[in-house]
Amino acid sequence: MMPGISIDVVHLMILKLVLHSIRETMKDNDDSPLWISLANYISKATFYRKMAELEMLGFVSRISRTKYLISISGYLLLVFAYFMGVGTMDRDTVRLAVKAIKGNWGLVEFSDDEVESYIKLLYLSSKGKSVSEVLALYQEFPKNVLFILPNNLKFNNSETLHELIINKYGDADTVNKARRVIAKALLDYFPTSYMNGCRAVSIINNGEPKVLAMECGKGNYILN
Repeated sequence: MMPGISIDVVHLMILKLVLHSIRETMKDNDDSPLWISLANYISKATFYRKMAELEMLGFVSRISRTKYLISISGYLLLVFAYFMGVGTMDRDTVRLAVKAIKGNWGLVEFSDDEVESYIKLLYLSSKGKSVSEVLALYQEFPKNVLFILPNNLKFNNSETLHELIINKYGDADTVNKARRVIAKALLDYFPTSYMNGCRAVSIINNGEPKVLAMECGKGNYILN
């Protein structure tokens, strides 16, 4: 995080407006359409200062005088804010942000619900860390699966990785929805081998191989 800058509701309102104004066609010599939308709430000077802070933090980039693009960390910020219960965030904003993240991460084969659940696990893993710190780290798929995994991958004989992740977060519904995305991330990030015709990721646990995830047929991702 840049010195003296912390994310507040005005930053989030501006990001939300950028997301909903991607196809804005006003000329660059006009007042920013984003500023016009906020004119009843903040001054023009505050608007441009907050926008400059979002640029410095890496949440947006400017492509012309009045047009901006949101980065992956910016989209994640919007979704995290929704999970936090920030009142300005709504389901339509989350839906658009998740679709953008899906495209960037190469997850278009998965449903919005699956990807949103994966992002929620990233959010749950971020407790106690600053927003800018974790979002800079979490924006890279599949590497960000490392933040979802339990810190100590030691299994009892009957345990599975799926069960360990549920135990870590206490949220079986979210883990179940995200499990195919978790499996793909593991397969994309770690070295794989073939077992019984399936591409697999495994570790050695108590001297025995333990399969974490498999792909048995194109797109058939299984989290063990």
